[in-house]
Amino acid sequence: MKQLKKLFILLTDPKVRPFYVFFGFLIASAGIMVWIEREANDQFRNFFDGLWWSIITFSTTGYGDKVPASVTGKILAIFTVFFGIGATTLLSGTLASFLVDRNTKARRGLMEYKKLKNHLIICGWKEDMEDILLDILRVSPETDAENIVIISNVEPERVEALKDRPQLKGLKFVRGDYFAETSLLRANIRAAKKVLILADTLESAAPSEVDSKTVMTVLTIKALSKDVYVCAEILDKKYESYLQHAQCDEILFSREFSRRVLANTSATNGMSHIIYELLSQEKSRSRIVTHPIPLEYIGKPYGEFKRVFQGDPQRILIGILENTGSPNRIKMESLREAQKTSDVSQLIINLQKVKELEVNRPYLLPDDTYTIQKYSLAILLERVGA
Repeated sequence: MKQLKKLFILLTDPKVRPFYVFFGFLIASAGIMVWIEREANDQFRNFFDGLWWSIITFSTTGYGDKVPASVTGKILAIFTVFFGIGATTLLSGTLASFLVDRNTKARRGLMEYKKLKNHLIICGWKEDMEDILLDILRVSPETDAENIVIISNVEPERVEALKDRPQLKGLKFVRGDYFAETSLLRANIRAAKKVLILADTLESAAPSEVDSKTVMTVLTIKALSKDVYVCAEILDKKYESYLQHAQCDEILFSREFSRRVLANTSATNGMSHIIYELLSQEKSRSRIVTHPIPLEYIGKPYGEFKRVFQGDPQRILIGILENTGSPNRIKMESLREAQKTSDVSQLIINLQKVKELEVNRPYLLPDDTYTIQKYSLAILLERVGA
C-alpha cells in the first residue's frame, strides 16, 4: 500500500503533467495517422508503424522510411513537427528546472533523504569538522561520504567548502535544529545505522545549554527509532544520568577524557603516546577493535575462548564488551528472564540487576572463570593490515 501511495503521489505531481501531454500526443498522432493512411498507404499497416512514425517525426529526426500519402496525413505530419519542436523545448526546460531546483535544495540543506539507508547521521558542527569527517572515513573503510548526513544550522557555504575535498564530495546536509523531529525525519532517522551527536558550540558556548540540546536530541531520536545506535558527546558529566535514562547507547566525555589523559601522563611516562597510537590510523601499526563472539562460546568460560587466540601473532584478546546492541531490546529480554522465578526475594534481586544493567560495559582482563554472556563482543588489540 505504501508503494502504491508513493506512486500515486508521483503521478499526481504537477511537474509530471507535461510528460503526460507528451506521451498522450505521441499515442494519439500514431493512432490517427494509421486510421488516415491504412487503406491507401502500405507503410502504415498497424499501430506500431504509426508509433514509430510519430516518434521519429516528433523528434524531428525524419528518417523518411514512413511518409504519409494523403493531404490529411501530411497536415498531421506538419502539426506533429511543430508540436514536437515546442514540446521538446518545454520538456528540456522542465527537466533542467527540476535538476537545478534539486541541486539548489541540496546545497541549502533543504533536501529529504527518504531513500537513504544504513547511513551515519552527524548532529551538530565542530570547527574541525573536516578533520573529523576524514578520520571517520579513514577508520571506517566501508563508509563513504555519500552515506553521511550532517544536521546543523551552519551556513551552507561551510558545508560546500567541505565538499571541495574529493573524499567528501558526496556529503549530504540537512539544515535545521538537530534536536528537532522534522530535521531528523528529513535525514531519514528511521533507516539510519548510527547517529553521532556532537557537543555543538556553534550557537552557544555554555556547557549546560549544549548538553541540554544533546539530551533533547537523544530523547527525540529514541522516540522516532528505538533501535538506532546513538553515540553522544557531552561536556559536563552530570548530564550522564539523563542520557542513560534516555537510553543513549554510548556516551563520550570529551573534557574528562582529556583530563584523565593528562593525569595518567603525569604518573606514567609515554601514556599519551600509547593512547594516540591506539586511536590514530595514520601511522599506527595496531588498534583496538571489537569482534563478534561465535555462538558456541556464549555461556562458556572466558578461559576457553581465550585459548582461540593463543599463538595468534596478529590479535590479542584483552577483554569483553558486555551488553552491546539495542539497550531497549537487551533490557526487555533481561526483564523477561528476571521474571522467570517464583521466589519473590530472588525476583527483587533480578529486577535490581536489570535496573543497574550498563550498556556497552567493557570488562578488561576478566578471570578465566568469567562466563561470557549473550550480546557480548570480544575486545582485541589487532595489528593493522592483519
